[in-house]
Amino acid sequence: AGAVFLPAAGYRYGSYVDGVQGYGLYWSATEYNSFNAYCLYFYSVGAYMRSYIRYYGLSVRLVKDL
Repeated sequence: AGAVFLPAAGYRYGSYVDGVQGYGLYWSATEYNSFNAYCLYFYSVGAYMRSYIRYYGLSVRLVKDL
């Protein structure tokens, strides 16, 4: 019925950027604890949810059900 396209945007930590065109990390709206939140991590052979430190600069993609 629908699709979401997520570029492999990598991540940012301060002025350091890594993973662009290699993998993607996207924040979810779900908190893990006071320091971490869940994110979607994907790369060439798979994808999974994991927790990540909140001060890393991960991508955000707003999605709305139609």
